[in-house]
Amino acid sequence: SDSRLLAAIDKSLSFEQACTLPTTWSTVHMSLLAARPRDGHHALLHAGAGGVGLAASEYTHWLRMRAMANVGKPYKHFYLSRMGLAGRTLSSRDGSAFALGVSRLLGCERVRFTLNSLSLDFIACSFALLREDGCLGEI
Repeated sequence: SDSRLLAAIDKSLSFEQACTLPTTWSTVHMSLLAARPRDGHHALLHAGAGGVGLAASEYTHWLRMRAMANVGKPYKHFYLSRMGLAGRTLSSRDGSAFALGVSRLLGCERVRFTLNSLSLDFIACSFALLREDGCLGEI
């Protein structure tokens, strides 16, 4: 293998945990590549405190996008706030409350990219919040 593509496994991770990282980051990379994001675009990340959600949060930060994430538990809201999403986390318990929360955060703007992993009301809400040239990544 090309040595540039290898990394040592951090002592805090098991072998099994470390094996998930390339797939997680590749999922986010391919989703964002399809969306062609730009500096300042809004991104909506479902399940923001999961593995893909956390990777997407970091990735959108590197791309200078304005990310919002939905999570369920209060400690996850706190965790994402500490990661730089303060004031930009929403509840993932109720689809209509979620849509209202995103609308408040966006004002009259729309989302350029949504990384979706939820079902039911959240899919319809995500489409309704997309810009005309927006992209919904379904995982």
